[in-house]
Amino acid sequence: MERARSLSPAVADPLYHSPASFSRTRFGGPVFRVVVDAGFSCPVRDGTLGTSGCLFCSIEGFRPPTSRPDLSLQEQVSRALPRLWHRYPRAIGFLVYLQPYTHTHGPPERLAAVLEQAGACRGALGVVIGTRPDALPDPILEVLERGARRGFLQVELGVQSTHETTLESMRRRHTWEDSRRAIRALRERGVRVGAHVILGTPWEPVRRQIRGAQLLSDAGVDAVKLHHLQVLRGSAMASPQAPEAWGLPGWRTYARIAAAFLERLAPTVVVERLLARAPDEMLLAPRWGVPPERVRREILSVLRAQGSFQGRRYRREGEPSDA
Repeated sequence: MERARSLSPAVADPLYHSPASFSRTRFGGPVFRVVVDAGFSCPVRDGTLGTSGCLFCSIEGFRPPTSRPDLSLQEQVSRALPRLWHRYPRAIGFLVYLQPYTHTHGPPERLAAVLEQAGACRGALGVVIGTRPDALPDPILEVLERGARRGFLQVELGVQSTHETTLESMRRRHTWEDSRRAIRALRERGVRVGAHVILGTPWEPVRRQIRGAQLLSDAGVDAVKLHHLQVLRGSAMASPQAPEAWGLPGWRTYARIAAAFLERLAPTVVVERLLARAPDEMLLAPRWGVPPERVRREILSVLRAQGSFQGRRYRREGEPSDA
């Protein structure tokens, strides 16, 4: 059992491979992200795959006021930096984060220009780009490969689930196999891969949600962001059903699910987030009544109580599993 811990000494303390430990190793100190919007659309909103968007999506719930596509990337960054430097005074630099919608949904020439602009922002140590697993045709992959050769580049995929029924219920319009192909294609081109995953959903047994950690590890992701399912104003989930009808788990239940997920996640995978955090005025459910830091501490408390840590139950492909 201790063999899993030995794969990544950084996991021993803290109990999971935190972004802070990764930043120390990769950049020499803490870094933060500056969210920018290059004005891309999304295939489930612009008619390519649909027009209604994903069931849970309300992009305004996560967009800072400085992230405006009518401004250049440099202007967005410069407007955001004073607040962020104040919040992260010990940081040695930042990453430009192309977050809203699908930043590979468009001509490769446009993506290439955006990556060049993002990388040219003064003080930037790299670029993070958010997209969907089914929006990575070969010409786009070639642009990303060139970008990764020039400097730090991480592509974050909205995987959301490894369970087909859940993906259908979320109206994602892509499959888990699409995600696996995208992860493999990016890694083959030397591009770091992050995956966004939603836990605590009503469509998937908890045991199956936890198994997703093993599947993502086997697929080869470099990082994950865990989110709990939230009902936000402006999302399709907010109507026609009342928020309480979704049967979302309480915060202690979510903490147990997240802890079990971490146990089965490869210890080398960076865990960039343990839960979501939407603005209070947009959040309809679940309204837990405790701060996010309390939930994070509960996740770690569950691990400590079990003498466990990230990767404790992880098995390499081909090894027998106790799951």
